[in-house]
Amino acid sequence: MRMELPEYALVVRTLECGFYPYRRLLPRFEESPAVRRIATADMPIGSLLDAAFIEIAKGEGFCFVNVENPEKPFIMLFESYYLQGNPLDLYLDLAHELTHLRQHAEGRELWDHELHYVDRPTEIEGYAVAIEEGIRLGMTEEHIVRHLSNPWLSPAETARLRGNIEKFLTDRHGSA
Repeated sequence: MRMELPEYALVVRTLECGFYPYRRLLPRFEESPAVRRIATADMPIGSLLDAAFIEIAKGEGFCFVNVENPEKPFIMLFESYYLQGNPLDLYLDLAHELTHLRQHAEGRELWDHELHYVDRPTEIEGYAVAIEEGIRLGMTEEHIVRHLSNPWLSPAETARLRGNIEKFLTDRHGSA
């Protein structure tokens, strides 16, 4: 799905591999409506963005939050995805991962291995941020399912994740 993205959703894609402040890749992210879902009273978006970093690293893959040093977590973004990924998906994934940085700062367990990936509250919330923003930008249901589909998920697991996201958004808004 190719669409014209608003300025706040445009990822700067001219950087070399290295470590950067989040704002270097998404300089206008604070203008995004997605910040309303990510920020909290205890963690305003400015504070969260001040502390957020992204490492662009060689390799294949997507992105994830690296918490090897729990005091300095950051988003690991693989160069192949950074350079070649769909612009909307990349923007939504960076919003999703910023949600995880906030969750980590709140002391939440990002990878509760007692739960399947698609049932983890942290993943459901991260994807809900992305999907709600994607829908606002015009994503179709087909693109939502494509965005949620990962190499490590079966079609049934992807459908379960979509249902969990819908429930999360309905519970938060009273309607999806």
